[in-house]
This record gives sequence, structure tokens and C-alpha cells, in this order.
Amino acid sequence: MTTGQQSGDATTLKMAPSTKLLVWAVLGAAGVGLGVALPWLLQHAASWPIPYFTVLEAIGSIDSPLMVIGRPAVLGLIGLTIAFFITHEAATLVLTDEKITVTEGDDTRIIERAQVGGVYARGGKVRIESPEGRILFHDDVEGGKPAIAAAFRRHGYPWESIEHGPEAAAR
Repeated sequence: MTTGQQSGDATTLKMAPSTKLLVWAVLGAAGVGLGVALPWLLQHAASWPIPYFTVLEAIGSIDSPLMVIGRPAVLGLIGLTIAFFITHEAATLVLTDEKITVTEGDDTRIIERAQVGGVYARGGKVRIESPEGRILFHDDVEGGKPAIAAAFRRHGYPWESIEHGPEAAAR
């Protein structure tokens, strides 16, 4: 899921707001769910030979209203904190014919067109290399391989298609 916006001669590849919302909802709900299920999980794990388990078991067995409400709230907050870091640090690429602007969190850097020797998807990530083979960027970019490839090709970057698996072997 990507936002492949084109403004003038620039194309922006970034995580769509709906994807960010989904990450926040899933991780927040997972934290709350873990908080609710924690006493059951600790009781189930009591049969395992874990050192100092009696301390964890004692914490899980507390049934005061503060703990019953507090565990899911605190773990939900932890899940939302993790979601914030995931969505905040997701790479945003702004492509023009002259340069690629990469923003990850609060850091922004520019990769000039002359520095790019090849661009391809590798293991679910986009990899930008210099003509000498130096890795200039290697991270997740939202949108799926066909849309990302089209964006790079539209601006004249050398997109190299690397395919693995049974489909590639059959060709």
C-alpha cells in the first residue's frame, strides 16, 4: 500500500495513511490482547522449568482492579509506541529525473542521479546501488514491486529485474 503521488515532475513513494492506521490498530490491539491474556499465559507457562518463574506467576495472579485494567492499558500503550516507531521510520522516497530524496524518520538525504548505477527489489526491499556497487539505499518501500519499478523507470533510473522462485525458473 503506497502513496505514489506525482506532483509536477516528482513521484513520491511512501506509506499510505490507511496502512499507518492499520499498523497502529493492529499493534495497539495486540498489546491490549496480550495484557488481557497475560494471566492465562503465565498460568499455562507454569508447567515449564523456567527459573524465577514464581515471581512472574505472582505478578500474573494479581486480580486487583488496577492490575486488571492496567495490564492491557500499559501493554496497549507499548504496542502504540512500537507502531509509532515503525510508521515514523518508514522510508519516503521522492523521485525526480535529477535526484532521489530519501527521508527516514527525521533524517533526509539526497542521492544524485549520477550516483545511481542500478535499482532493484531484493528480498522485499528496494536496493539502490552506485555504479561501483556501493549500497546507497536498502530498505522497505511501500507499494509493491510493479508500482515501484514503474516509478523508477518513469524517471529514467536503471531498474534491474531480479526474480527468484519457481515462477522465475519456469521462464
